[in-house]
Amino acid sequence: MNLPRRRRTFKCVNCGFEGQAPVRGAGPLLWTVLVAMAWNAWLFHRARMEPEALAACVFALLGAWGALKLPRWILCPACGWKHPVKHGE
Repeated sequence: MNLPRRRRTFKCVNCGFEGQAPVRGAGPLLWTVLVAMAWNAWLFHRARMEPEALAACVFALLGAWGALKLPRWILCPACGWKHPVKHGE
């Protein structure tokens, strides 16, 4: 199953390729796990297990923050080199 990915125009400094290439990084599975953690927090809350709910919320927030810090890169379709993408771009 090919999921739609973010694409970006870039120029490869290695081979000179210019064009569109997908940006790789944190995949949908990571976000699914974060949503599952938030769901567990809600279930703990409904069961009146407040400390566990708070811990699950904290872990979900830390996971989301960590996902934003994961490296992203562009894999050149012509030569196969990995080019890092800065978070500000």
